[in-house]
Amino acid sequence: MTIKSILSSLRSLPGRWKELDLPVRRKRILICTLSILHISPVWVFKYFPSQDGPAHVYNSYVLSVFHDEDSTRLQEYYKLNLTLFPNWLAHICMSLLMKIFPPLIAEKILLSAIIGLFPLSLFYFIGAVCKGKDLLGFVGFLFSDHYLLHMGFYSFSISVPLFFFALGYFMKHKEDLNLEKIAILNLLCLLIYFSHILSFLLLILSLTLLTITSFRRKPKRVVALLVCMLPLYFIMANYLLTNISTDSKGIELKWERFSDWKAWDYLLSTKSLMSFTDAHLIPTRLVGIMLGMLLGVTLYKRIRQKRILSQESQFLLLFGVFAVFYFIMPGGMASGGWINDRVNLFMFPVLLPFLFVDYHKYIKRGIVVVMIILSISRLAINFRYYYPMDRNMKEYTSGIELIEKNKVVLGIASDASPNVMDSPPFTHIEFVEPFAHAINYYGVDNGGISLSNYECKYNYFPFDWRIKHSGVIDYIVAWKLDKSKVFACGDDIMRTHGLDVHEITESLDTDYELIHSTENLQVYRHRAAQPR
Repeated sequence: MTIKSILSSLRSLPGRWKELDLPVRRKRILICTLSILHISPVWVFKYFPSQDGPAHVYNSYVLSVFHDEDSTRLQEYYKLNLTLFPNWLAHICMSLLMKIFPPLIAEKILLSAIIGLFPLSLFYFIGAVCKGKDLLGFVGFLFSDHYLLHMGFYSFSISVPLFFFALGYFMKHKEDLNLEKIAILNLLCLLIYFSHILSFLLLILSLTLLTITSFRRKPKRVVALLVCMLPLYFIMANYLLTNISTDSKGIELKWERFSDWKAWDYLLSTKSLMSFTDAHLIPTRLVGIMLGMLLGVTLYKRIRQKRILSQESQFLLLFGVFAVFYFIMPGGMASGGWINDRVNLFMFPVLLPFLFVDYHKYIKRGIVVVMIILSISRLAINFRYYYPMDRNMKEYTSGIELIEKNKVVLGIASDASPNVMDSPPFTHIEFVEPFAHAINYYGVDNGGISLSNYECKYNYFPFDWRIKHSGVIDYIVAWKLDKSKVFACGDDIMRTHGLDVHEITESLDTDYELIHSTENLQVYRHRAAQPR
């Protein structure tokens, strides 16, 4: 497409908008308004309260400046991991954006895309399966700012809407897949691979099942489509053989979880949407009840009409397969974690095309109103917790300007929690802890070395440690410090660098001077690291 044709398309937008039916225009205005509303917290507050996010921002910054002339300290400590691992996308996007925007703005742009694309991907996916019946796409606003996004799993969070765009693309074009469309589908799949491996594996499984069930009476068509996906099968097999087979623990399936009421509660309460507090359970459980009622009505009508086997029924099968994976898969393997939570996030959205929506127009409007009210209530709860956490994060980062360029920084703390005192869900042992990796902000925009950079110990992030640190730590940032129960933020520095956090804490009084303090924060500078 040329620039001239793009400009021509843009000039024709007002005319095309007027040609749309009034209900379609109203629907698009509503979607646009809700998208802006759900993205707004990202821009209203200075910091997005995620657990791993600060580490990703820091490493994306390092990636963006790594080859600069004045980045010799970064090059001394880090080495690029240039393998084709499935976790590149978020880092690449942010590092490129940082060539134009400040790091925090680059993160906000990425977060806006993640949150905004989720509902759009569901509208596209459902509309591709059931043209004109994408009413339940509004569920996407309920899922857009999910628990795993607040955990800071940015690449995974990008992969979820990409998954539904790819699945929708296949369903829309499966009857007329030519070489060009097969190439586009494969490119979408590769993009998902470079986002997250679990999403890629679930997508390949979904495409395989949908191909077999859609063309079960056309075996030659099935074989042809599966042959077209051979490169994707090769990538999947290569990853599994390279990583899963070398995991000393192997894959320990948890069949007993089918009888675990906590697993059922997590599933039926859609706790993959709960981030900071049990207050999230009110809207999330209502989401589960609403979807359960729609599923019950759908099954009743399909059994009564003897329409069990239909195109939409494929997605009930997918839901069932994903549900089995949710129950039996271990919490983590091959250095990856939160597997059950991740699978849970796909389950209800993939079921949506199966659900019956041919109700009276007032019932349809009622369903939309319920979805909107629930999504806004979740948003209001998030606002309630974003405000104090943003205030605390501003306090945490209030000493950044005092850090000289190209210095080594370590974070220590006695409490990294958001101070939300509620019981956690079953698949993870804590709520989101926004201060766990916040120390990495102290290395952004100043060429600093963060000894709390946990990413360097995993082979699916852009950098590895080139050397272990020894000698003086220039700056130590202490948060809510209690010397009787201190830990290093972000990483196990004893295992990574052979440093004892308790010895470092004891040396604060003798080897360091306090250069900045607030109610919860102290910033120390080593006496040998006087400013120039």
